[in-house]
Amino acid sequence: MYCVGINDSYTMSVPLQILRPLAADFDGDVLNIWLIINRPFFEACNAIFNPRNNMYISHNNGLSNPDVCVQKDTVINANTLLWLGRNAKRKGEKERVAKLKAIVAQHAI
Repeated sequence: MYCVGINDSYTMSVPLQILRPLAADFDGDVLNIWLIINRPFFEACNAIFNPRNNMYISHNNGLSNPDVCVQKDTVINANTLLWLGRNAKRKGEKERVAKLKAIVAQHAI
């Protein structure tokens, strides 16, 4: 993983998909942060610890690793967020969205 941001509370954010393969949760687990000191160290860490390179493909059968697929709670939260905003549109916004959809439909192949 790469550092994409620093929090002011001395914590590090991690993607939720990697929690299951690492047997991690939010009860005080420790995640080490390493300083990249040279190119060979970076290449070794990238090959071993980068989730994109090492966790998304199953080491058992070469297919997609179900442990890092989108989890059901993520899908439920995304769906809830989608439906929360459906009824909160301002006046005229629904018509604007309909016009944009019509324009996109005209230009679609």
